[in-house]
Amino acid sequence: MQPLYEERTTRRRPGWMWAGAAAGLLLAGGMFVGNSTRARTPVAANRPPGETFVASGTVLLGDRGSFVTDGHGGCSGTGGHADVQEGAQVVIFAGLGFAGGRLTDARALADGTCQFRFSVSGIPARQDSYLLMVADRDSRQYVEQELKSALLALRVD
Repeated sequence: MQPLYEERTTRRRPGWMWAGAAAGLLLAGGMFVGNSTRARTPVAANRPPGETFVASGTVLLGDRGSFVTDGHGGCSGTGGHADVQEGAQVVIFAGLGFAGGRLTDARALADGTCQFRFSVSGIPARQDSYLLMVADRDSRQYVEQELKSALLALRVD
């Protein structure tokens, strides 16, 4: 006589399979715990990547020995200030970024000074401090509010 149902035989899984499954669970659990306990940056501290501003102002050479006039109302630096001339670079460093512009509109003024204008756009906003350099000269430190001021004037002599 034959049995009504077939007797099932169970096969044992090898030990290395159980060890692999346990290692996988530990790894997944560790990744979950690591991500949930990591310190997060507050959303308010994240700045939009494109937030910038424009700084405009004047650069003055006030010592008669630091510039010459061209006879047509213009002027340019001379001697130790020969690099201060129309077209010279103005660079503002901010954190890891920077923005640049050029000196323009050189004018010899009636008060005996030589004045240049500049405008630098694309300056990264909300940085701790900014370094402004004119014509590769020593940089000067500013805060954002000073750079946004309508009366930004540098004297380089």
